[in-house]
Amino acid sequence: MAKVSTDFAQLPEVICNIGELNQVFLNLIVNAAQAIQDAARDTSTGEIKISTAVEGDAAVIRISDNGCGISAENLSKVYDPFFTTKEVGRGTGQGLAITHSILVDKHGGDISVSSQVGVGTEFTLRLPIGGRGAGTHS
Repeated sequence: MAKVSTDFAQLPEVICNIGELNQVFLNLIVNAAQAIQDAARDTSTGEIKISTAVEGDAAVIRISDNGCGISAENLSKVYDPFFTTKEVGRGTGQGLAITHSILVDKHGGDISVSSQVGVGTEFTLRLPIGGRGAGTHS
Protein backbone atom coordinates (compact mmCIF):
# COMPACT_ATOMS: atom_id res chain seq x y z
CA MET A 1 0.00 0.00 0.00
CA ALA A 2 2.91 2.40 0.72
CA LYS A 3 6.68 2.54 0.92
CA VAL A 4 8.14 2.82 4.40
CA SER A 5 11.41 4.67 4.82
CA THR A 6 13.34 4.90 8.06
CA ASP A 7 16.03 7.11 9.53
CA PHE A 8 16.93 5.64 12.91
CA ALA A 9 19.46 7.51 15.04
CA GLN A 10 21.44 5.73 17.72
CA LEU A 11 19.22 5.87 20.83
CA PRO A 12 20.09 5.08 24.41
CA GLU A 13 17.94 2.59 26.27
CA VAL A 14 14.63 4.23 27.14
CA ILE A 15 12.77 3.20 30.29
CA CYS A 16 9.28 2.36 29.03
CA ASN A 17 6.62 -0.29 28.61
CA ILE A 18 7.55 -1.62 25.18
CA GLY A 19 4.24 -3.43 24.72
CA GLU A 20 2.32 -0.18 25.16
CA LEU A 21 4.67 1.67 22.82
CA ASN A 22 4.26 -1.05 20.20
CA GLN A 23 0.52 -0.29 20.34
CA VAL A 24 1.27 3.42 19.80
CA PHE A 25 3.47 2.70 16.77
CA LEU A 26 0.92 0.27 15.32
CA ASN A 27 -1.92 2.81 15.72
CA LEU A 28 0.05 5.56 13.99
CA ILE A 29 1.31 3.37 11.13
CA VAL A 30 -2.16 1.93 10.45
CA ASN A 31 -3.63 5.45 10.43
CA ALA A 32 -0.89 6.59 8.05
CA ALA A 33 -1.55 3.65 5.70
CA GLN A 34 -5.28 4.40 5.72
CA ALA A 35 -4.65 8.10 5.02
CA ILE A 36 -2.48 7.15 2.05
CA GLN A 37 -5.21 4.85 0.77
CA ASP A 38 -7.79 7.64 1.23
CA ALA A 39 -5.55 9.92 -0.85
CA ALA A 40 -5.69 7.31 -3.66
CA ARG A 41 -1.95 6.70 -3.48
CA ASP A 42 -0.31 3.32 -3.94
CA THR A 43 3.10 1.73 -3.40
CA SER A 44 4.64 3.90 -6.11
CA THR A 45 3.40 7.21 -4.63
CA GLY A 46 2.46 6.56 -0.97
CA GLU A 47 5.15 6.91 1.67
CA ILE A 48 5.38 6.55 5.43
CA LYS A 49 8.53 7.95 7.04
CA ILE A 50 9.71 6.93 10.50
CA SER A 51 12.65 8.59 12.20
CA THR A 52 14.23 8.69 15.63
CA ALA A 53 16.48 11.21 17.35
CA VAL A 54 17.66 12.30 20.77
CA GLU A 55 16.74 15.83 21.79
CA GLY A 56 17.90 16.76 25.27
CA ASP A 57 16.56 14.16 27.72
CA ALA A 58 14.00 12.79 25.27
CA ALA A 59 13.86 10.15 22.59
CA VAL A 60 11.94 11.64 19.67
CA ILE A 61 10.06 9.53 17.15
CA ARG A 62 8.47 11.06 14.07
CA ILE A 63 5.95 9.19 11.93
CA SER A 64 4.76 10.99 8.81
CA ASP A 65 2.78 10.16 5.70
CA ASN A 66 1.84 11.79 2.43
CA GLY A 67 -1.80 10.81 2.79
CA CYS A 68 -5.00 12.86 2.77
CA GLY A 69 -4.11 15.01 5.79
CA ILE A 70 -6.30 16.25 8.64
CA SER A 71 -8.32 19.46 8.35
CA ALA A 72 -7.44 22.31 10.71
CA GLU A 73 -10.83 22.14 12.44
CA ASN A 74 -10.26 18.46 13.29
CA LEU A 75 -6.65 18.71 14.54
CA SER A 76 -7.71 19.70 18.06
CA LYS A 77 -10.08 16.71 18.27
CA VAL A 78 -7.83 13.87 17.11
CA TYR A 79 -7.06 12.64 20.66
CA ASP A 80 -10.70 12.78 21.81
CA PRO A 81 -12.17 9.33 22.55
CA PHE A 82 -14.53 8.16 19.80
CA PHE A 83 -13.64 11.02 17.43
CA THR A 84 -13.03 9.74 13.91
CA THR A 85 -13.25 11.08 10.40
CA LYS A 86 -13.46 7.56 8.99
CA GLU A 87 -16.67 6.05 7.69
CA VAL A 88 -18.76 3.82 9.96
CA GLY A 89 -17.17 0.41 10.39
CA ARG A 90 -13.64 1.53 9.52
CA GLY A 91 -12.51 3.27 12.69
CA THR A 92 -13.58 3.42 16.31
CA GLY A 93 -11.97 6.72 17.26
CA GLN A 94 -9.95 4.95 19.95
CA GLY A 95 -6.48 4.63 18.38
CA LEU A 96 -5.24 8.18 18.92
CA ALA A 97 -6.99 8.51 22.30
CA ILE A 98 -5.15 5.38 23.46
CA THR A 99 -1.91 6.62 21.89
CA HIS A 100 -2.19 9.94 23.76
CA SER A 101 -2.94 8.19 27.06
CA ILE A 102 0.03 5.84 26.72
CA LEU A 103 2.49 8.60 25.82
CA VAL A 104 1.33 11.38 28.13
CA ASP A 105 -0.37 9.71 31.10
CA LYS A 106 1.61 6.48 31.37
CA HIS A 107 5.05 7.54 30.10
CA GLY A 108 5.19 11.26 30.97
CA GLY A 109 5.93 12.10 27.36
CA ASP A 110 4.27 14.24 24.75
CA ILE A 111 2.68 13.91 21.32
CA SER A 112 2.06 16.61 18.74
CA VAL A 113 0.63 16.60 15.25
CA SER A 114 0.99 18.79 12.19
CA SER A 115 -1.03 18.23 9.06
CA GLN A 116 -2.07 19.75 5.80
CA VAL A 117 -5.03 18.48 3.79
CA GLY A 118 -3.86 16.87 0.57
CA VAL A 119 -0.21 16.88 1.69
CA GLY A 120 0.01 14.61 4.74
CA THR A 121 0.44 14.36 8.47
CA GLU A 122 3.33 14.09 10.93
CA PHE A 123 3.11 12.92 14.53
CA THR A 124 6.02 13.74 16.83
CA LEU A 125 6.41 11.63 19.97
CA ARG A 126 8.69 12.62 22.84
CA LEU A 127 9.58 10.07 25.50
CA PRO A 128 11.72 10.82 28.54
CA ILE A 129 14.80 8.61 28.26
CA GLY A 130 14.88 8.11 32.04
CA GLY A 131 11.26 7.03 32.25
CA ARG A 132 8.13 8.69 33.59
CA GLY A 133 9.86 10.28 36.59
CA ALA A 134 12.23 12.10 34.24
CA GLY A 135 9.23 13.41 32.20
CA THR A 136 9.46 15.91 29.39
CA HIS A 137 5.76 16.76 29.78
CA SER A 138 4.80 19.53 32.16
